[in-house]
Amino acid sequence: MKMFKTLLLLSLFITTINIRAQDNTATTKQIDKTTLGIGLGQDYGGFGVNVLYYPVNQLGLFGGVGYAFAGVGYNVGGKFRFISKTHTTKVDPYILAMYGYNAAIAVKNATQYNKLFYGTTFGFGLDFQSKAINKGYWTLALLVPIRSPDVDQYMDDLKENHGIEFKSKLLPIGFSIGYRFKLN
Repeated sequence: MKMFKTLLLLSLFITTINIRAQDNTATTKQIDKTTLGIGLGQDYGGFGVNVLYYPVNQLGLFGGVGYAFAGVGYNVGGKFRFISKTHTTKVDPYILAMYGYNAAIAVKNATQYNKLFYGTTFGFGLDFQSKAINKGYWTLALLVPIRSPDVDQYMDDLKENHGIEFKSKLLPIGFSIGYRFKLN
Protein backbone atom coordinates (compact mmCIF):
# COMPACT_ATOMS: atom_id res chain seq x y z
CA MET A 1 0.00 0.00 0.00
CA LYS A 2 2.89 2.35 0.81
CA MET A 3 4.36 1.81 -2.69
CA PHE A 4 0.97 2.50 -4.27
CA LYS A 5 0.71 5.80 -2.38
CA THR A 6 4.24 6.74 -3.43
CA LEU A 7 3.53 5.97 -7.10
CA LEU A 8 0.27 7.91 -6.91
CA LEU A 9 2.00 10.96 -5.44
CA LEU A 10 4.76 10.78 -8.06
CA SER A 11 2.16 10.51 -10.81
CA LEU A 12 0.38 13.61 -9.54
CA PHE A 13 3.70 15.46 -9.37
CA ILE A 14 4.55 14.46 -12.94
CA THR A 15 1.08 15.48 -14.11
CA THR A 16 1.71 18.92 -12.58
CA ILE A 17 4.97 19.13 -14.51
CA ASN A 18 3.09 18.12 -17.66
CA ILE A 19 0.57 20.93 -17.22
CA ARG A 20 3.36 23.49 -16.73
CA ALA A 21 5.34 22.17 -19.71
CA GLN A 22 2.51 22.77 -22.19
CA ASP A 23 3.40 24.51 -25.41
CA ASN A 24 1.39 27.70 -25.99
CA THR A 25 1.28 27.28 -29.77
CA ALA A 26 -1.81 25.93 -31.49
CA THR A 27 0.02 23.06 -33.19
CA THR A 28 -0.87 19.59 -32.07
CA LYS A 29 1.37 16.58 -32.11
CA GLN A 30 0.54 13.28 -33.72
CA ILE A 31 -0.62 10.74 -31.14
CA ASP A 32 1.05 7.39 -31.77
CA LYS A 33 -0.89 4.13 -32.00
CA THR A 34 2.00 1.66 -32.43
CA THR A 35 5.70 2.19 -31.71
CA LEU A 36 8.90 0.19 -31.89
CA GLY A 37 11.39 1.10 -29.20
CA ILE A 38 15.10 0.42 -28.87
CA GLY A 39 16.60 0.88 -25.45
CA LEU A 40 17.97 -0.23 -22.13
CA GLY A 41 15.83 -1.30 -19.17
CA GLN A 42 13.53 -4.04 -17.98
CA ASP A 43 10.75 -2.94 -20.33
CA TYR A 44 13.21 -3.61 -23.20
CA GLY A 45 14.21 -7.01 -21.78
CA GLY A 46 17.62 -5.55 -20.87
CA PHE A 47 19.40 -4.20 -23.95
CA GLY A 48 16.70 -4.76 -26.51
CA VAL A 49 13.52 -3.86 -28.30
CA ASN A 50 9.98 -3.12 -27.24
CA VAL A 51 6.73 -3.02 -29.22
CA LEU A 52 3.97 -0.83 -27.79
CA TYR A 53 0.38 -0.74 -29.03
CA TYR A 54 -2.31 1.67 -27.80
CA PRO A 55 -5.83 0.23 -28.21
CA VAL A 56 -7.00 3.60 -26.80
CA ASN A 57 -5.06 6.90 -26.66
CA GLN A 58 -3.93 6.63 -23.06
CA LEU A 59 -3.65 2.89 -22.40
CA GLY A 60 -0.98 0.84 -24.15
CA LEU A 61 0.14 -2.78 -24.07
CA PHE A 62 3.77 -3.72 -24.64
CA GLY A 63 6.24 -6.54 -24.90
CA GLY A 64 10.01 -6.32 -24.79
CA VAL A 65 12.86 -8.76 -25.33
CA GLY A 66 16.60 -8.31 -25.06
CA TYR A 67 19.91 -9.33 -23.56
CA ALA A 68 19.90 -9.10 -19.74
CA PHE A 69 23.55 -10.02 -18.85
CA ALA A 70 22.53 -13.47 -17.59
CA GLY A 71 20.52 -14.46 -20.67
CA VAL A 72 17.53 -13.40 -22.73
CA GLY A 73 15.10 -11.28 -20.75
CA TYR A 74 11.51 -10.42 -21.55
CA ASN A 75 8.71 -8.33 -20.09
CA VAL A 76 5.06 -7.74 -20.96
CA GLY A 77 2.87 -5.06 -19.47
CA GLY A 78 0.69 -2.01 -19.67
CA LYS A 79 1.40 1.71 -19.85
CA PHE A 80 -0.99 4.51 -18.95
CA ARG A 81 0.03 7.92 -20.25
CA PHE A 82 -1.28 11.24 -19.05
CA ILE A 83 -1.80 13.16 -22.29
CA SER A 84 -3.52 16.50 -22.52
CA LYS A 85 -6.78 16.88 -24.43
CA THR A 86 -5.18 19.46 -26.71
CA HIS A 87 -2.12 17.26 -27.41
CA THR A 88 0.20 20.26 -27.36
CA THR A 89 2.56 19.21 -24.59
CA LYS A 90 6.18 18.28 -25.23
CA VAL A 91 6.43 16.03 -22.16
CA ASP A 92 3.93 13.28 -21.39
CA PRO A 93 4.19 11.49 -18.01
CA TYR A 94 3.14 7.87 -17.67
CA ILE A 95 2.91 4.99 -15.23
CA LEU A 96 3.49 1.35 -16.08
CA ALA A 97 3.22 -2.14 -14.68
CA MET A 98 4.83 -5.23 -16.14
CA TYR A 99 5.72 -8.85 -15.53
CA GLY A 100 8.97 -10.43 -16.61
CA TYR A 101 12.61 -10.41 -15.67
CA ASN A 102 13.37 -8.07 -12.78
CA ALA A 103 16.73 -9.36 -11.54
CA ALA A 104 19.74 -10.77 -13.37
CA ILE A 105 22.59 -12.54 -11.59
CA ALA A 106 25.61 -12.81 -13.92
CA VAL A 107 28.76 -14.43 -12.52
CA LYS A 108 32.00 -13.59 -14.32
CA ASN A 109 33.97 -16.68 -15.41
CA ALA A 110 31.23 -18.99 -14.04
CA THR A 111 28.28 -18.61 -16.40
CA GLN A 112 26.73 -21.83 -15.10
CA TYR A 113 25.57 -19.73 -12.13
CA ASN A 114 23.93 -17.03 -14.28
CA LYS A 115 20.23 -16.76 -13.52
CA LEU A 116 17.29 -14.50 -14.32
CA PHE A 117 14.47 -13.93 -11.85
CA TYR A 118 10.93 -12.97 -12.82
CA GLY A 119 8.28 -10.91 -11.12
CA THR A 120 6.25 -7.72 -11.20
CA THR A 121 7.72 -4.26 -11.72
CA PHE A 122 6.01 -0.87 -11.42
CA GLY A 123 7.29 2.45 -12.63
CA PHE A 124 6.72 5.94 -13.91
CA GLY A 125 8.37 7.94 -16.64
CA LEU A 126 8.32 10.71 -19.20
CA ASP A 127 7.98 10.68 -22.99
CA PHE A 128 9.79 13.62 -24.60
CA GLN A 129 8.16 14.77 -27.86
CA SER A 130 9.74 17.14 -30.34
CA LYS A 131 7.90 19.26 -32.90
CA ALA A 132 10.97 19.15 -35.14
CA ILE A 133 11.07 15.34 -35.25
CA ASN A 134 7.60 13.82 -35.39
CA LYS A 135 8.79 10.31 -36.33
CA GLY A 136 9.67 9.30 -32.77
CA TYR A 137 10.48 10.36 -29.25
CA TRP A 138 12.73 9.67 -26.26
CA THR A 139 11.39 7.98 -23.16
CA LEU A 140 12.82 7.69 -19.63
CA ALA A 141 11.48 5.72 -16.67
CA LEU A 142 12.20 4.92 -13.05
CA LEU A 143 11.30 1.29 -12.26
CA VAL A 144 10.58 -0.41 -8.95
CA PRO A 145 10.93 -4.21 -9.19
CA ILE A 146 9.09 -6.37 -6.67
CA ARG A 147 11.66 -9.12 -6.19
CA SER A 148 10.98 -12.38 -4.44
CA PRO A 149 13.18 -13.52 -1.53
CA ASP A 150 14.55 -16.15 -3.95
CA VAL A 151 16.94 -13.54 -5.37
CA ASP A 152 18.65 -12.89 -2.03
CA GLN A 153 18.61 -16.59 -1.17
CA TYR A 154 20.32 -17.43 -4.47
CA MET A 155 22.97 -14.77 -3.93
CA ASP A 156 23.56 -16.00 -0.35
CA ASP A 157 23.90 -19.57 -1.62
CA LEU A 158 26.45 -18.50 -4.23
CA LYS A 159 28.47 -16.69 -1.54
CA GLU A 160 28.33 -19.40 1.12
CA ASN A 161 28.47 -22.60 -0.93
CA HIS A 162 30.32 -21.62 -4.11
CA GLY A 163 32.74 -18.93 -2.96
CA ILE A 164 31.27 -16.29 -5.28
CA GLU A 165 32.06 -12.73 -4.20
CA PHE A 166 29.70 -9.95 -5.27
CA LYS A 167 31.29 -6.55 -5.85
CA SER A 168 27.93 -4.77 -5.79
CA LYS A 169 24.39 -5.27 -4.54
CA LEU A 170 21.24 -5.24 -6.60
CA LEU A 171 19.75 -1.76 -6.74
CA PRO A 172 16.23 -1.46 -5.31
CA ILE A 173 15.23 0.60 -8.36
CA GLY A 174 15.94 0.43 -12.06
CA PHE A 175 16.06 2.87 -14.92
CA SER A 176 14.93 2.70 -18.50
CA ILE A 177 15.89 4.81 -21.49
CA GLY A 178 14.89 4.33 -25.08
CA TYR A 179 13.91 5.83 -28.37
CA ARG A 180 10.49 4.98 -29.79
CA PHE A 181 9.82 5.03 -33.54
CA LYS A 182 6.21 5.82 -34.44
CA LEU A 183 4.89 3.14 -36.79
CA ASN A 184 1.39 4.64 -37.04
